[in-house]
Amino acid sequence: MPNSFRLLAQDIIALADAGDVSAAFEKLNEGVQTLPEEPHSAFLAGCLYERLRDWQQARRFYLQSLHLDVNAPRIWHRLGIVCLEAGDLDGAERALKVAIQQKPSEAPYYVDLSLVQARKGAFDAALENAITGDSLCPDHVPAINNIAHALQCLGRSEESLPYYDRAIALAPENGVCRFGRAVSLLKIGNFEAGWREYEWRWRCCQMPRTDLSVPLWDGEDLTGRTILIHHEQGYGDTLQFIRFVPLLKALGATTVVQVPPSLVRLLERMDGIDRVITTLDPSLPLDLHCPLVGLPMRLGLTPDTAPECPYLSVPVEEQERVGGALRQSVVQTPRQPELIVGLVWNGDPRPHDFVATQVDRRRSVPLEKLAPLMDVEGIRFVSFQLGAAKNQIVETGLPVIDVTDGIVDFADTAARLYGVDLLISVDTSMVHLAGGLGLPVWMISRSDACWRWGETGSTTPWYPSMRIFRQPRSGDWETPAVEIAGMLRQFVALYRTNLAAEAA
Repeated sequence: MPNSFRLLAQDIIALADAGDVSAAFEKLNEGVQTLPEEPHSAFLAGCLYERLRDWQQARRFYLQSLHLDVNAPRIWHRLGIVCLEAGDLDGAERALKVAIQQKPSEAPYYVDLSLVQARKGAFDAALENAITGDSLCPDHVPAINNIAHALQCLGRSEESLPYYDRAIALAPENGVCRFGRAVSLLKIGNFEAGWREYEWRWRCCQMPRTDLSVPLWDGEDLTGRTILIHHEQGYGDTLQFIRFVPLLKALGATTVVQVPPSLVRLLERMDGIDRVITTLDPSLPLDLHCPLVGLPMRLGLTPDTAPECPYLSVPVEEQERVGGALRQSVVQTPRQPELIVGLVWNGDPRPHDFVATQVDRRRSVPLEKLAPLMDVEGIRFVSFQLGAAKNQIVETGLPVIDVTDGIVDFADTAARLYGVDLLISVDTSMVHLAGGLGLPVWMISRSDACWRWGETGSTTPWYPSMRIFRQPRSGDWETPAVEIAGMLRQFVALYRTNLAAEAA
């Protein structure tokens, strides 16, 4: 490799290390204009772009290097990594498989392939490759963690715990392993230990707040003190855990809740919340703060001892006015009443977060997969789906009526839910809204279910009005769709029987 480009690379790394990323980019972009036509220089350029987190340019130069020398497992490995970082899971899997084919003795290649396959939902393959990586390099923490994670996603969380324990014994401060262990503990119902380990999320996948000068509440006496409880994850998490705030009020606290604007009107109606805010006024007198999901650990509560549903509400007049208007707008034959069923088939893809996007792909159902539901007579389907996914109504031509026009927040949505007899939804904030209101909701869960739903069963203590339909394996939406269609037929039959009894 020509020394000039090697020296240039040292300058670029020095600039990046000093925090001057724009200057590093400028120097690199200029340097590659005269890059020597040989594989090592192209590989180094790819490494530099990877160092600067420009995945597309890194991919370009890794491919250029491979074009000059295709038998280079190290470069295939790096190509796989940048494809993973860019969200191209298929490209990552292909590249890593070539790396393994060319050099089957390298443990990291199998470990990274297992990560990619887990992100795709191919958990059996992920487990197999993680085990291979572990056998090639014992005590390699990422390999052990990936075994544990794959077992967890396969609904074998009890089996995953010894692997998490092994990884943590080797790396006690590894936040990823500790958080993974928390999820497995919660999935098997060990909430006391699970809540404790769940605090490791701040060292794994969440950023703690740095704008608060008051201390974190750690369970001490709240009498006469003002505590800020703040939204920390998604809308669903807030809707689920907001039920704990009135318990703080009962302990003598003044409770201030900070949430996104779309939750304000709904939560202002809750007893036990003194004030709901969206932005923090520095002059607001506070004594303590606590993130919402940290409440059950500090209160020593489990789903079985959590406050009962409903804890969310809509004024009766709004239930009748808004819900009634929805029902009237979709009923075609008033003399022959039909059940009205709401649908939500997609979560929030969160394109700014590739990991969240990949989870959303696994939890979201293409609307066409729900076609068997439309074959059930006596039902009118309405859509509560927001975002680009609502376009699937037109694309599929399925008989689903969009009823989201004019919705601006969760209070609007909550009122409209009183116009349907049942909500069927994937695992997104809508199931928490319906469950918190005490309304009937059927949730379609991905096979690697979220910890809050456990690993088996069709019910949950979190929401007595919920029924869970589980994917038997990743990607299989046909099975739950057929099961739901069968249950809907029973639902319609019961509905008609009750109507006939009332008319008699």
